Amino acid sequence: MNRYTIHEPIWDGGYQERVIGIAPFRIPCIVDIDYKDKENNLIYPDKYIVTKEFAMEFETKTFKNNLKLIVIPISKLKKYRG
Repeated sequence: MNRYTIHEPIWDGGYQERVIGIAPFRIPCIVDIDYKDKENNLIYPDKYIVTKEFAMEFETKTFKNNLKLIVIPISKLKKYRG
């Protein structure tokens, strides 16, 4: 399974919570969010698994330059226990 690192979540994309965007061609994958707070601590220290079936539950949104991403709330991500 592919591994993919998100460097910064989508903070203000019109959603009520923080989300990540993943290109459909990257799925299935294991996601790592390496964004840190001002004390240099990881805000989201876990790894998460995104399967095709799970990703299909969420909307696809088109961003700049016709980039299509599946938008997934971080709170809905499933922890990877591998």
